[in-house]
Amino acid sequence: MSRSIRRWNDMCGLFGFLHYGENDIKGLSGITNVLADESAARGTDAAGIAYRANDRLNITKDSKPGYSMEFKHPDSVKALIGHTRHSTQGSEKKNYNNHPFYGRCKNTGFALAHNGVIINDRELKTKYNLPKTKIETDSYVAVQLLEYKDKLDFASLKFMAEQVAGGFSFSILDNLNNLWLVKGDSPICLLHFPQKQLYIYASTESILWRALIATSLFQELKCGRYKGIEIKDGTILRISSDGKMKTQKFAYTDYVGFKSCDWMDYGYHGSYGKSGYTDMLIDDLKAIACYHGYTAEDIDAMLSAGITPDEIEDYLYEM
Repeated sequence: MSRSIRRWNDMCGLFGFLHYGENDIKGLSGITNVLADESAARGTDAAGIAYRANDRLNITKDSKPGYSMEFKHPDSVKALIGHTRHSTQGSEKKNYNNHPFYGRCKNTGFALAHNGVIINDRELKTKYNLPKTKIETDSYVAVQLLEYKDKLDFASLKFMAEQVAGGFSFSILDNLNNLWLVKGDSPICLLHFPQKQLYIYASTESILWRALIATSLFQELKCGRYKGIEIKDGTILRISSDGKMKTQKFAYTDYVGFKSCDWMDYGYHGSYGKSGYTDMLIDDLKAIACYHGYTAEDIDAMLSAGITPDEIEDYLYEM
């Protein structure tokens, strides 16, 4: 089945927050869980979070949908990144393939999550003689490139972002509670709540709003006490632990123009053949149908009527 590169930015869900206030926000783990619940619309194969507590990065992940996880963390947590996975390369049953991933540079440890598909991971591993690893995902090459530079800063992130090809956005949390967002063509919606001294993000605006309606932040939304922050393609954004923002550009190659390209032609092999991928896509469509007011039976009816899986997916995402 031919799939265009423009679909690669619809792979997974990213979400998280950074709180730079002195006072704890009550119910932060509840906010984390509703973000994971809603982000499951972009991936139901696995979910995970990373946050700093007790002077170290903690990563919790499992091969379950976000709505089946019950993430728990102290309200004192200042920053967190999360991910819901739509598996492509590397089985989600092997938990080390799921996001976030841990990495280590000379100046800090970090956790990284990725939305999209990197199409040149094998070439990069050979080019830079990156260490062999049991982790099978294309995403992990981003961690290895940062470890190759042995520093987490704008320069190393720019290097990584300009080396990888395909569709991507990355979220990175370092051991100092700095949040980094690296935006290719995959979507990120970021909101700032100044009165709460809180930044919060998800892959799309609709996911973020649906999640926050169920939280104490709904009143802030309703009264307009927030600011949307645009992150353009080819941008690295750092939100430091004190809430200050800084950006830097990188040279981003837009792959959207290659609309007739096939994943298999660009090095994506995964655990499925082409016919197997069709079955996987149908299963995923049925899994997320409930988020759009449909049932698995409705999906079967659409397929019986001659509507292709790609057309159904386009319709659901456009909703």
